[in-house]
Amino acid sequence: MTLEPQNPSRRYTLHLFLSMVAYCLVLFVSVTVLRGGMADEAWLRAIIAILPVFPALYGLHTFITFYRALDEFNRAVIAEANLWSVGIVGFISFAYAFAQGAVETLPDIGLIWVLPSLVMVQGLAACIVRQRYR
Repeated sequence: MTLEPQNPSRRYTLHLFLSMVAYCLVLFVSVTVLRGGMADEAWLRAIIAILPVFPALYGLHTFITFYRALDEFNRAVIAEANLWSVGIVGFISFAYAFAQGAVETLPDIGLIWVLPSLVMVQGLAACIVRQRYR
């Protein structure tokens, strides 16, 4: 008996779920260690701070594996959605940086929000692109 489902969508869902559970656990532990002052050296704090990236990279690997298993139409939808996502998030951040340079009262937005924004806009764009073909 294998734990690995044969359907690419089911396999993707399972592996993405596992990577996000691992991400949450590693994030919780790293934040706890950093806020608890359990690591004093700057290099050690930096390593602990980036540990949650590794389960997220497994999520990326899962997405790429899923993408490769898709048919040509679904690949085209995801590719176009990614182009829209990069363009929209890129130009919004570009415009915000110009506005921030001109208006000192605008808040700083951390780079931590770039990847979640890309993923969110990609998901919305995929829905819109897919709808266009119906």
